[in-house]
Amino acid sequence: MSGVTQGVRGSAVLSAMLAALTMLFVLRPGIGHAAATNDRLAVQAAYVNVRGGVFELNARATYPLNDDIRTALSDGVTVNIELQTVVNRQRRFWFDNTLVDVTLRRELSWHAVSERYILREVVTGTQQVFMTLDQALIAGGEVDDWPVVVEPQLDPDSTYTISVRAGVRRGRMSDALRALIFWSDSWNRSSEWYTWTLPR
Repeated sequence: MSGVTQGVRGSAVLSAMLAALTMLFVLRPGIGHAAATNDRLAVQAAYVNVRGGVFELNARATYPLNDDIRTALSDGVTVNIELQTVVNRQRRFWFDNTLVDVTLRRELSWHAVSERYILREVVTGTQQVFMTLDQALIAGGEVDDWPVVVEPQLDPDSTYTISVRAGVRRGRMSDALRALIFWSDSWNRSSEWYTWTLPR
């Protein structure tokens, strides 16, 4: 009987432990919800369409969703989301020659009154509004039909490579906030290059 009793007690203890672990995963933020925090910065895919002699870049990049980004935005600092594109002409006996080096810049900010994230194109001023930071970062990583080079710039007898990388930087802040807060640039980051041969 004692063996049976011990077995029953052991099963009860094991069940209680499993229940406690289940509640821990359900209640604690960040456990069992890995999608809520993502520190990955990378260009996932990129390709070029040639239309009317214009080489248009299409890319998908992943930007980090972490406490550094959230804290900067909530403190009133903008976050710069960038996509740098470089076109190089390959040379056999010397360094490659850089033909194009351009960066697409978008500015992400938090609007405290409306409680919305605003993604702004730096060049055009066009804005998009999002309810969540995740949505804003996904949109920030989508680039469609961005003209980066035109046919007359290219030598028909040369081979060219195109390289793309994503970057995230701390953006603007007020002078008052700059005086009150010590900022580290350690989270200003760039991804690895995503490189392929430019189609002709």
